[in-house]
Amino acid sequence: MKRLLLIAIAATSSPLLLIDHAAGQAQFLVNWGGVWSSAPSGPFIDMAGGIGCSLGVRPNGAIEAWGDLKGGMGQVPPGTYKKVAAGNGHRWAAGIRDDGTIAVWGNLLVPEMAQVPPGPFVDIELGLFTGMARRADGTLAAWGHDYAGQVSNLPAGSFVSISAGADHFLALRADGTIAAWGENTVGELNVPPGTYVAIAAGDSHSSAIRTDGTIAAWGANNQGQLNAPPGVYTAIACHWRTSTALRPDGTIVAWGQSPLVVQNVPPGSYTRIEMGHTHALAMFGCFADCDGATTTPTLTINDFICFLNKFAAGDTYANCDGSATPPVLNVNDFVCYANAYAAGCP
Repeated sequence: MKRLLLIAIAATSSPLLLIDHAAGQAQFLVNWGGVWSSAPSGPFIDMAGGIGCSLGVRPNGAIEAWGDLKGGMGQVPPGTYKKVAAGNGHRWAAGIRDDGTIAVWGNLLVPEMAQVPPGPFVDIELGLFTGMARRADGTLAAWGHDYAGQVSNLPAGSFVSISAGADHFLALRADGTIAAWGENTVGELNVPPGTYVAIAAGDSHSSAIRTDGTIAAWGANNQGQLNAPPGVYTAIACHWRTSTALRPDGTIVAWGQSPLVVQNVPPGSYTRIEMGHTHALAMFGCFADCDGATTTPTLTINDFICFLNKFAAGDTYANCDGSATPPVLNVNDFVCYANAYAAGCP
């Protein structure tokens, strides 16, 4: 009976089963720094930090915004989404819908910011007034203001990851090399030699994780944003003049301008990090692992029993689909949880 249920529900289309480097299985968020430091309860599949605000994608494809929502940051266009991005240095946002098309909202100062390419796309990043998106085949598209060649100098080829600074962009190739273009007033494009596995662009600086796990950083260093602590890392994020990174054990390290981020790093183990202007976000936990087991197999029938108990108790953990209207808990949460279980743990 259990196996038949999983087979039937695993075939149901759900954002939980759309796995890529930026969005995937539902997890929980912690939000620290800035003055809006509390993330909403319940699971998310993607997240992004902006200027004083944050955005998250629920398992049902709805985007939730919190914090300082000036400039229309909370006015999300209709649709079901799998990915979200916030502007680096400016109040605008974008999301990728389930069909791969892009929607933009917020303070669109120049007409080109609203002239999104047709898609479909799997990843998206926003700079100050320019956006960039990546297709499933790894090719790139860009739109918006082209004052530093962010659009006209878009590199050709296939890429596995992208990141947007304020006025410069980075893209990582499968062979570990990095393409950098846009503004280069303080060395933003001067990528150190080597091969890399992760990239992150800030205001006028960039960081990347080498294949040996160490961090290389280049560009402006007026607030110590290039002074990454020594060690080995698995993920990195930058925004403005602050950076955060994950160690192999999932603990967070932060450095740079914002004391609210650097001095208030939450304890614990995390799977992903993102930066806002003066705040940061991190994802933790395998949502389907309700009983918190660490032995193999991690997911068992006990997790279903755990979920049922939380559902019966009205625990917000059971609000898998992220619904905010009564009744908050319904059959959709069972379908959502079964999809999370079928997807497994990261």
